[in-house]
Amino acid sequence: MGMVMGSERHQFELVPAPVQQCSIRIDKEDIKFSAGHFTLFADGARERLHGHNFKVSAVIATRITSHGMAFDYNIIKRAMRSLCEELDEYVLIPERAEALAISHAGRSVVIRYGEDEFRLPADDVKLLPIRNTTVEELAIYLLGRLVEMEAWSARWGVSEIALEVSSGPGQSAQCRWKSIGA
Repeated sequence: MGMVMGSERHQFELVPAPVQQCSIRIDKEDIKFSAGHFTLFADGARERLHGHNFKVSAVIATRITSHGMAFDYNIIKRAMRSLCEELDEYVLIPERAEALAISHAGRSVVIRYGEDEFRLPADDVKLLPIRNTTVEELAIYLLGRLVEMEAWSARWGVSEIALEVSSGPGQSAQCRWKSIGA
């Protein structure tokens, strides 16, 4: 996008570009969730059960519409908050972890890892279709859910979404979705 300076008034005038693209960053303090988890390591070890205050943010590459705005940011913020609410205050268990045996006993979920056994109230557990409870897998999961919620490419001309999950300052994972043809 170019700028042309007017004569003596020193005003700027936008020179229209054929296609105006931009990236919108959504990084609000209230787009977060608190959850318990443990990570399974490749060597067979596991972390102790603990929790994090996870933060979720996104960068959306899209076109700028004729009225000078990419899209209504409230739509994406509501979607991201909704996804976080689904995970908030649960113990997150990876259903696809080959090393875990998960069963139900009455109103409890029983998770076995080797000789360790966790028996947790079913209402406190969120079984997720992931392989491990890591920021990488959570980012992939949340990005997939976010893309399913809206017809991104067709509706807003979104060409790419990068979703980031942080488990604390300085530790995060970011995954990307690109629209077909982007």
